[in-house]
Amino acid sequence: MQSFEMKRWLLAGSAMTLGLLLSGCGGGGVGSTPAPTYTKLADLTGNRSFKSAGIRLTVGSNQPFSFSSQKYGAGVRIDYTASSDSYTLTAPDGTTDTFSSSTNTPPPGLTTPPSDQTILYNSAGSSFAIAAPSVNGVALSYTAVGAWSRIQNNVLSAYVAVSGVPTIASDMPRTGTATYQTSIAGSVFESGSAQVLDTAASTATFSANFGAGTVATTLHLVGRAPSPTFASAGTPSSPDFGSYSGSGTIASGSPGFSGTLASTASSAVVANGEFSGAFFGPQAKEMGYGWYVNGGVLNGQGVVVGTK
Repeated sequence: MQSFEMKRWLLAGSAMTLGLLLSGCGGGGVGSTPAPTYTKLADLTGNRSFKSAGIRLTVGSNQPFSFSSQKYGAGVRIDYTASSDSYTLTAPDGTTDTFSSSTNTPPPGLTTPPSDQTILYNSAGSSFAIAAPSVNGVALSYTAVGAWSRIQNNVLSAYVAVSGVPTIASDMPRTGTATYQTSIAGSVFESGSAQVLDTAASTATFSANFGAGTVATTLHLVGRAPSPTFASAGTPSSPDFGSYSGSGTIASGSPGFSGTLASTASSAVVANGEFSGAFFGPQAKEMGYGWYVNGGVLNGQGVVVGTK
């Protein structure tokens, strides 16, 4: 069976309210044509379809054993049907799951999620969590994070994704730089023990060089006290899982970006990974990405979101 701590994050932790701090810097080129119009997520109505970017992992015997990243547009597709208030998720391999508020059957013992989250379950045992992260207590307008998990033959397949209202290709900045104030959420497996990240102690940075078409990021992963089920003698209350640096590129003609992660020279933990995400809203105002790191004794995965 998969770890309860891991599944708890996949179902709710990735959709938790992210405490982001608002800041802005940098800029981009402004064309002579009228600026495109964007509709905020909260104002969308009717049927709609969303592309996403993020990562996929599988978990068996209480450990992740494979990871991959999906670039924006090649990840999970989310189709919402207004008449049935239902979501149909389609994986890159064509696998689908449908979730509806009218047939939602949460497992016994789970608490009601906060108002900014939606967590749905279907009769096949799959689950889907989605939420709008916040900045300094105010929800981001164009970005959402989500997690989809399904169990087959005692193996958990999970997708951690970012989606929303993407920056239109013609509206992507072509010059200048931007630094995003960010927040991170996720979970870590270390030597068989699973922990949710401490979102107050863990940190992330993200910047974009629109002229060069590149992005850069750093992660510092700190766990919170483990649950009694997975605590072991001598486990620190807030273990430090190391720091990671990443670099990547912005896809030509797309709001998507992707890159690689590696342990920093000062980190005692050695792990490598990938990240994949996109810019959302006017002039790449917001961004989000899914990430993973994978090492000999440590595996981690989650999301980073931000605003400039």
